[in-house]
Amino acid sequence: MEDAREAAISKLSELLKHPDDLNSKLAPLIRKLTKEKATIDAQLNTGVQSQLDHVQEGLETLTISSRNINRVKENMRCIDELCYGAQSMITDFPRINEATTEAKIKAFQKLYQQLDDLEDAFAPMKNDIFSPHDALLHVHYHLYKLEEFRDITMHQARDSPHDVLITLKTYFRRVDVLSDDFTQHLWRLAKNLIPLIDNGCGSTIVKLIKIIECEEAADEKAVAAKQAQSSHQDLQNHKKWRLAEGNPRTIKSYRVEFFEQLHQSLLEHFENVFRPYREAEDWQGALDATEFIFEELELVYDEIVPKFPKKYKIFPYFVLEYHRHTYDLLNDMVQQDLDAGTILRLLKFVRDYYATMSTRLGVTEELLEPQLLDGQEQTLVGEYLKLVRQKLVEWTSNLMSSESREFVTRDNSPEMSPDGQFGLKGAVDLFQIINQQIDVAAEANQGKLLYLVVNECYKVMKDSQSFWKKLLASELQKQLEQPGDGFIEYVMALANDQLKCSDFVNDILVRVPPIVDASYKSQVEEKLSTTIDGYLQIAASAREALLEITFNDIKPVFNELFTTSWYEQPLVPSIIETFKDYCNDFAHLNPFIFDKLIYDILDRFLIIYLEGMRHKNAKFLMNTCLERIENDVRISFGFFAKYTSREEMEKRFDVLDKVHLLLESNRRMIFVDYYTLRQAYPDVPLVFVENILSKRDDLDKSTLKDIMDGIKAKAREYEPDANTPPTIFSRIKW
Repeated sequence: MEDAREAAISKLSELLKHPDDLNSKLAPLIRKLTKEKATIDAQLNTGVQSQLDHVQEGLETLTISSRNINRVKENMRCIDELCYGAQSMITDFPRINEATTEAKIKAFQKLYQQLDDLEDAFAPMKNDIFSPHDALLHVHYHLYKLEEFRDITMHQARDSPHDVLITLKTYFRRVDVLSDDFTQHLWRLAKNLIPLIDNGCGSTIVKLIKIIECEEAADEKAVAAKQAQSSHQDLQNHKKWRLAEGNPRTIKSYRVEFFEQLHQSLLEHFENVFRPYREAEDWQGALDATEFIFEELELVYDEIVPKFPKKYKIFPYFVLEYHRHTYDLLNDMVQQDLDAGTILRLLKFVRDYYATMSTRLGVTEELLEPQLLDGQEQTLVGEYLKLVRQKLVEWTSNLMSSESREFVTRDNSPEMSPDGQFGLKGAVDLFQIINQQIDVAAEANQGKLLYLVVNECYKVMKDSQSFWKKLLASELQKQLEQPGDGFIEYVMALANDQLKCSDFVNDILVRVPPIVDASYKSQVEEKLSTTIDGYLQIAASAREALLEITFNDIKPVFNELFTTSWYEQPLVPSIIETFKDYCNDFAHLNPFIFDKLIYDILDRFLIIYLEGMRHKNAKFLMNTCLERIENDVRISFGFFAKYTSREEMEKRFDVLDKVHLLLESNRRMIFVDYYTLRQAYPDVPLVFVENILSKRDDLDKSTLKDIMDGIKAKAREYEPDANTPPTIFSRIKW
């Protein structure tokens, strides 16, 4: 009981290595052990019932056998009496005994000549197991007769003086030597069944099995004689009894020994194949070397099985021997400190091993006992994921550390691709690592494993995104407070990299879901789609940072719009010149991001221009402001039209056109122009309309009040469509 307790504690310590295992492994472990216990209990109940049935049958058989034995004893006594009486009826009985003795003498005289002949015939086979074995059965037959002669002679002389026994043993020594050599030769053949087939010596195997069968038959006769002898102990000392003396043959048990020799040869075969890999700790090489298992088993099925009697069940024997040696090899491997690649290769091997056994040899997994890895695949999966997690965190941390240092210090310009786009080193390196892990996991063909690896990569990518989001925000704040060189270049590089990363993830999204376990497909798609969105968001944040830097430089100029300075000198041309300078720099952006940024700049320009109309110092001098606004629109329209279509530009500048109409509208038409503006932009606030009208120098307060009362009444009559999307006015801070 104490040993069982210690074994149980030891097993638990292996299964529950960490405190977290109590949460993650305990429940599945309990379910597994409960299921195994139920299975074992069922097997035990079946086994006990079967044993009880067998015992009952055995008792009945013993009862019948006891009656038969008594009947045989009685018959043997009758036979003994008849034999004893028959001796007195044979007048020449002593002479017959004398003739028998003369036959033995002649046999002794021929013994050495027979041995010479047998040794000569046996020598070529002994020296080369692949030589023709045509004389194998001939040698065995005559050697069998010599052994029989020796055994009978020694048995009959068992009560002779010691010197006679020594003389006989010396005389039979050559028989003993030849018998031992011949037996060892048979076991050499047994150990080389596959090499014999490879060398075209299949007939030798047939002869070997015939010899084993012959010896087995002789063993059965000897055993029967000994059983008869043990069944009639009461007659052993009777001076007339001879039939129950038994058979002098030594039981050889060739069939048992054959399988023992075969077992030993397969053990040595596996040791010889895998010894170099064990010594070099090349476990992946060892797994690659296992291909011979399936090739040799196919050879056994095709060439060796037909040469054996069915009762030998030679193919199942070979399969189980190879399987158990494979099981031992894998158990040795899992005791080692394996790297992630080897663990994954091992998991893939187990899956492929069972599949190959089934497809190539027709051997199902249920017939292969014990189970490879003892069902510890999930433990290995956990170890593999732990290593993958450590490696991914280590590699990405190093990448992030290096890239963040360059991003912050900006001692050198970022790398530039042949097409002139800035970029960082990390994106390509990161996804080389991620794709390598995913590809290796996909090759393992281990159901849930690919999903788990994708999940680990997902965590790493999300951590990377969070890192860049925070770093970009902090560096942008520093740049706004204290401008420095190189920031714009690195932000462009970051934006390009994030877009590139989204493309990399999209490639993974295309190729992984079709090969992942079906039950995890939707989860993989969801995580990868979320990751793509994350990269696009950071690219958008980088674009926003470029926008902030651009407008931060000209913020003071926008504050002067529609003020005295705006009337004294053109301000928008200087703004557009600044846009030109920045857009020349932005040429190093990915075209997709560049186009988005141009629209961002345009929208921001329009928003700030409209906001400027509400500035507290803004004033619309009607004799000059309308012309200046038209000039601002013309200059800015011309700049942005270089980067987009004229139709798109007219659509976006439409808001300034309608506001311009509202500003130039006379008192009688202002309601119509407001209605036109409201129809195009349902979310335009009345406060905006009132603000810009209040800044017209041609409207006094009473007139403005009458106009606004009419506009407000008109606004109440208009009910915009609830499904109308928000316009630029929804983005203006009021």
